[in-house]
Amino acid sequence: MTGRMTARLPEAGSIAEISGLTLGPAAGGPPVLHDACLSLPRGQVLGIVGRSGSGKSSLAYSLLGHVRPGLEVRAGTVRMAGLDPFDRANARRLRGRVVSFLGQDPASSLNPALRIGTQIAEAVRLRTSAKGANDVRARVEELLVSVRLPPDRAFRRRLPGQLSGGQAQRVALAVALAGTPRLLVLDEPTSGLDPVLADGMRGLLAEVLSDGDRAALLVSHDPAWIASMADQVICLEGGRIVESGKPEAPLSVRPFVGSPAGGPRSENPRVATAVAVGGLSTRGLGADHGRVSVLHDISLTVPAGSCTAVVGPSGSGKTTLARCLAGLHPPARGSVEWREVGAERGRRGASVQLVAQDARGALNPRESVSRALTRPLRGVRRRSAQEASHEAVRLLGLVGLDADVLARRPGELSGGQRQRVVLARTLAAEPRVLVCDEITSALDPETASGVLDLLDSLRRTLGLTVVMVTHDLAAAARRAERVVVLDAGRVVEAGPVDRVLVTPEHPVTRGLLASSGGPVLAVPEERRV
Repeated sequence: MTGRMTARLPEAGSIAEISGLTLGPAAGGPPVLHDACLSLPRGQVLGIVGRSGSGKSSLAYSLLGHVRPGLEVRAGTVRMAGLDPFDRANARRLRGRVVSFLGQDPASSLNPALRIGTQIAEAVRLRTSAKGANDVRARVEELLVSVRLPPDRAFRRRLPGQLSGGQAQRVALAVALAGTPRLLVLDEPTSGLDPVLADGMRGLLAEVLSDGDRAALLVSHDPAWIASMADQVICLEGGRIVESGKPEAPLSVRPFVGSPAGGPRSENPRVATAVAVGGLSTRGLGADHGRVSVLHDISLTVPAGSCTAVVGPSGSGKTTLARCLAGLHPPARGSVEWREVGAERGRRGASVQLVAQDARGALNPRESVSRALTRPLRGVRRRSAQEASHEAVRLLGLVGLDADVLARRPGELSGGQRQRVVLARTLAAEPRVLVCDEITSALDPETASGVLDLLDSLRRTLGLTVVMVTHDLAAAARRAERVVVLDAGRVVEAGPVDRVLVTPEHPVTRGLLASSGGPVLAVPEERRV
């Protein structure tokens, strides 16, 4: 990109204007967004990039007339189609009809108790002139087709819990498109998706925006993805627009080779295997969702102190497997077992902990970070109130957060901050095994690398075992010794990372690698078996 500070987009025919916008804590303190200015013309796609906590989401949400709890507008103006979206009457007129939002966690925007056809139909009735049952149903079917989902009655009657992550993302997009909005605000629309579905979402959004009249604002920590979609890009750092201009040429996905800068690395990534005997294993594991079988005959072993990556297309059963390993989803068949010399019998609930992908859903929105961290410290580790408070500060430091975060609630944090709080809370229970489900999907590359560096360091010093569910094959190549590939609830390929990710045998693995910029990923020498 070229240009510095608050360089503006062309103003002719702009649908959105932000001028001198400054947001800060209502109780006082440094602003989280400083003097932001932008103009978004019709038919243009604007990308916003920056590290986690840089103010990306705060800037995007302002177009919806929304600020996070605990923040206030200190200066500046926002105009959406000439109206102030912070005015309640204007907000009702604008949302869904002029501007629509799609967040990084589509499941949270869908009502788990309502069928998806009903939810899309409600959006159609609220935001369009279609009122009759036949007209509404026709519009629902049209929307489903537009987001590449089946329009038949059987699919419309599904509940959100019966959808894969990619399907839920597209249903949420259909809801956002129901009122034919002139601006789409998309916050990390591909986070949590495997490379194949992320590429498919990019093509889908390109189709949605192809009429040249609708504008879009894309928030992402992936510069390559933004560069492939946006007409203009602005970069935020510390709440300030520090750069703007044309996007660079799209970057191919390049796997990391060598040690991460500034990150600790085990001299021998298998050293913990010699210290801790045993491991996490499954035998003939099967799992169901209601009457639908989603995992079939899964048998695998994760040696103590090692890191195993679990990859596969969205909907392949990765999250269900993670929940079974952590004891949160009961197996319908087979078994899950953790064995370690000296471990107390029956302590798997404390020994194996899940770090979930949905950080927002994992935290109580009414509970402060301090309460979220001290509760397991006092309940599981029996620390005094004073000891728990000191330990909470230390845990936040481990995940790169300052002590002032303790007083905040989840809604006052960025997506990356929430994920790091979840990781800190998990570490509070002193687990022996961490099952990490897409924990870096909502983080910028630098922050994600820092979190993975932290996991490497903890694994080396504490002998932790790590199961890493991920769609980032480059991260799997960097961090894991072994990789397991799932498809349709079955293990289709497994083995040392340097074989599976360099000379894959199964078509599913080859497809994932090709979508990641493959077909070959370079694996660091120390990860070769």
